[in-house]
Amino acid sequence: VTIDRGVLRITGERAPSLPEQRDGVNVYAHERGTGRFTRAVALPDDVDPAHVKANYRDGVLLISVARRESAQAKRITVQ
Repeated sequence: VTIDRGVLRITGERAPSLPEQRDGVNVYAHERGTGRFTRAVALPDDVDPAHVKANYRDGVLLISVARRESAQAKRITVQ
């Protein structure tokens, strides 16, 4: 996972779940794609690259992106 010039890029590789030949039986079709992949997502200008977190757990990649403090709404108390 990388961030460069406002673009979040995820690169990885899916290993095949079944071998090509198993006990004399050939597999001709797979439901899931295998091999290398890349995904790119353009991020808004108010994203703080120093506060991006990535967590991989149970086969799921969770990426949290924080906004800059100046971009968040400011609350003003009424007196």
